[in-house]
Amino acid sequence: MKERLAKAGYALSTALFAVLAVLFFFVAVRSFIDNVIYMHNEGMLFAVTNRDGSYSGGYLGIACGFAAYLLYMCTLIIPRIRHNMNWFMKFTHELTHTLLAVVFFAKIREFVVKEKECYVNYQSGPLGYVPITLSPYCIPIYTFMVFPFRFAGQNNFMLFFDFLIAFTYAFHLHSFIKQTRLSQSDIENCGPARSIAFISFVNLAVLSLIIATPKGGVLNAIIRVYGMYPKAILVNGWSWITDIINVFSLLSRLN
Repeated sequence: MKERLAKAGYALSTALFAVLAVLFFFVAVRSFIDNVIYMHNEGMLFAVTNRDGSYSGGYLGIACGFAAYLLYMCTLIIPRIRHNMNWFMKFTHELTHTLLAVVFFAKIREFVVKEKECYVNYQSGPLGYVPITLSPYCIPIYTFMVFPFRFAGQNNFMLFFDFLIAFTYAFHLHSFIKQTRLSQSDIENCGPARSIAFISFVNLAVLSLIIATPKGGVLNAIIRVYGMYPKAILVNGWSWITDIINVFSLLSRLN
């Protein structure tokens, strides 16, 4: 009986995460259209200030953040820097497990990050096993740490906060590429199908937020990405077709 319930729970949770992954794929498309394409058409894609001197919310900071991380990666040819970077990725991996364990009120017993031994020992409750286990593959914790400053910081520093958002998110993508394998124990323990669905869903939800943030700030981005866009897609089931058509037609005009 317990085995049947476990299989049913696995199937239901996998189906739920898969549906959310599909939904947020189209949310990401909608966010790209409403933000990046709109700002390009308005001539504000890389603008820093409006005519009145106020911050335009352009993507200059985001672009510079990604460019800076690519330049930083050139230094990884130096063995000591590459070694420290690999250690820091392991530290971030275990730290993300730990922070999500705290969120879900798990009891932390041990946190270990060594060159060849890394783990977090915790006692989980009835909820949170999948989010805690898979969190390093889809939650950019350093990017999330920047969002409060982007929300409440002074307008003069928004360009710098956008830079940090992009730089830290690039680090998350770099870590994701290096650490994510179907043979990874975290993914095997949660089940490959459920892991792929959950990781895809959360990564798309975060990407949509990052795309939307430069235009209007964090709060407006949250409202649009987790409220307006999903509602628009669910209410009009065929809107995603229009979104995709718009993406390709507008992208063709950029060339």
